[in-house]
Amino acid sequence: MKLPVLSFLILFFFSNNIMAQDVSYELVEPFPQIQITQLLGLETPENDNGYLYALSQQGQIFQIDPNDPDASAEVWLDISGRLVSGGERGLLGLAFHPDFAENGLFYVNYTASSPLRTVVSEFSVGSDEMGDPDSEIILLEFNQPFNNHNGGQISFGPDGFLYIASGDGGSGGDPQGNSQNTQNLLGAMLRIDVDNPDDGLNYGIPSDNPFLNSDDGADEIFAWGLRNPWRFSFDRAEGDLWTGDVGQNAWEAIHIVENGLNYGWAIIEGSNCYPPGSSCDTEGLEMPVFEYDHSEGDRSITGGYVYRGEANPSLDGMYIYGDYISGRIWALDYDKDSGEVISNTELINTPFFISSFGEDANGEIYVLAYNTGRIYRFEAEVETPEIPDSPEITSPMNNETVNPEHQVEWTEVDDADLYSVQIALSEDFETIAFEETLESTSVTVLLDEGTYFVQVNAVNEAGAGEFSNIISYQVESPVSVDPDAELPGEFSITNAYPNPFNPSSQITFDLPESGHVKIEVFSIDGQHVSTLANQRFSSGSHTITFDATGLSSGIYLVRGVHNDTQDVKRITFVK
Repeated sequence: MKLPVLSFLILFFFSNNIMAQDVSYELVEPFPQIQITQLLGLETPENDNGYLYALSQQGQIFQIDPNDPDASAEVWLDISGRLVSGGERGLLGLAFHPDFAENGLFYVNYTASSPLRTVVSEFSVGSDEMGDPDSEIILLEFNQPFNNHNGGQISFGPDGFLYIASGDGGSGGDPQGNSQNTQNLLGAMLRIDVDNPDDGLNYGIPSDNPFLNSDDGADEIFAWGLRNPWRFSFDRAEGDLWTGDVGQNAWEAIHIVENGLNYGWAIIEGSNCYPPGSSCDTEGLEMPVFEYDHSEGDRSITGGYVYRGEANPSLDGMYIYGDYISGRIWALDYDKDSGEVISNTELINTPFFISSFGEDANGEIYVLAYNTGRIYRFEAEVETPEIPDSPEITSPMNNETVNPEHQVEWTEVDDADLYSVQIALSEDFETIAFEETLESTSVTVLLDEGTYFVQVNAVNEAGAGEFSNIISYQVESPVSVDPDAELPGEFSITNAYPNPFNPSSQITFDLPESGHVKIEVFSIDGQHVSTLANQRFSSGSHTITFDATGLSSGIYLVRGVHNDTQDVKRITFVK
């Protein structure tokens, strides 16, 4: 099954040239046989054992063989009897120990009842290679005052510590002020050390947690001021902790969470004072790297991953995230050094509720549909253009005589990225005098006297098109001009202003009838300096500019030729 997509333009680089391609992203089902009720997560051990593990809010973890397109989901652990599910409660998080391949340890976050509370526990793999439900060791528990905003994501960071996302406790507007109360564990990102328990606990506290050995806050807090951080992840290349933070009624936020920072809820929602319309003091509060409002039907952010896979190189380094309600998925291009958002591009508009994203051992991203229970994977389809048509050479004209330094021009071709120009000494193009590939539709060449043949073709990602028609032309050295020669009067250069000039002069000529006009500039000893015009003009008066920047002071001759008539004008350049 494939979902409808929207295209967006990506630039790929081949050799030294830029090729434009349209990349359409779509979601495909890699496991069409799998459907998991209330699908909430997809994880894989850091030291890959070959399996993906899908999380059901109801309390089951399913093992999936990613290399089997006909794979089914086998229940790997079932703790449904220990938790309460529904709404925003249930089995909410799964993380594998960095040394899972050796020690078989993994961790879960779930909601228990009587009292309503968050439980973070350690489990181990049994002798049958399945999760052992009897191996539970509860690490951490804290009460939940309401039924929503449990957060629930857990993950090991690059530092080897376990991070736990905690919501503000629920209801609306954080009525108990939990997110700004660092004495409790709500509305915060927590961090614990599962390998070094201390103080009689089943875990330890990292030495750089901001409130360790302080009366100002709970030891477990890493950062605070979050409303409901729904899905966070670590950039596997840079190590940054990215999270989506679900807003109240107006703003959804994306944060890069750092040690000891306050992200502002419920003083601010995103970067905006809360409640809306109020004033607030934002000093000391960390603003989101990006936020969006609810005006287009997007109402609940689902955090994702910074893409580091190989299948979709155009997304490398972009943060892929979505909205649970609208089903839209975006790629956020963010420059951390400057703190600027480069772009936020919609990739796909899905028809389902996006409960979470997943990342496999290769960095490929999956999308989880809560209402259908299906797992999808990103796939790119590059829409390569067709082989381009042939250009048409417009200059020089067939059998025309030109100067040694002259321009070859041709028409622009749709879908062409580059043009290949060949100038040869013979019509069979066996002896090439000039050859170049370039993006423009003209090139200046310098050739010796003789007869030449030119052809041009267009190139794009699909290949090279047929060569154009072949034009032959003559190259001759300029003829010295006698300024005192008697010249016909039909065509005339009527004015040069200013004269003397520095650095440019406006050359005006009168044309009795439309036709081809060639205007050139020569030094006083007859050496060619510049071609000002070599094209067709309508009848009447015309003005062109001669710019002498870079030339020496002196007298120059402007010669104009039209049909069988010509005219010459003396001009003086004075620096």
